[in-house]
Amino acid sequence: MLIRKLISALGATMMMVILFSILEAFAAGLFLGMYILPIVIIYGIPSSFLSDFLLRRTVGLKRMAIAGVLHVFLGVLFIAIPTFIFDAEYGSWLTALRNNGFLVVSAAVTAFIFWCVDEGLKSKWFADLKEKCLACFHIIGNMRI
Repeated sequence: MLIRKLISALGATMMMVILFSILEAFAAGLFLGMYILPIVIIYGIPSSFLSDFLLRRTVGLKRMAIAGVLHVFLGVLFIAIPTFIFDAEYGSWLTALRNNGFLVVSAAVTAFIFWCVDEGLKSKWFADLKEKCLACFHIIGNMRI
């Protein structure tokens, strides 16, 4: 499970680097990705474990929807708590969050992509694809000169 979460973290970070590179100059995407990866590994993976723990008895589409909302909520919470602590003296908390809108949206999108990759890796479709790839590699491995 930890390997799947690490792959999800790397996938989410790579997608955000690609997204930032498309929206801005290439160097800005790599620069932001350098900061996103440790945050996703240190905060995102435990948050995802917490989400899986809280929803361990829930199944189906209901679990997927609640897990997605929980991932995005915890991702935004990573930005919201420091914002509430350090920026609230200049106005209301909503104004402080609006002033950090780029960070809030980036955190929400990163958490959503992390959830999508994690759910994709858990899906039956991915398991079937992995079996087909392993069978193909086995066939290629059996070819000898």
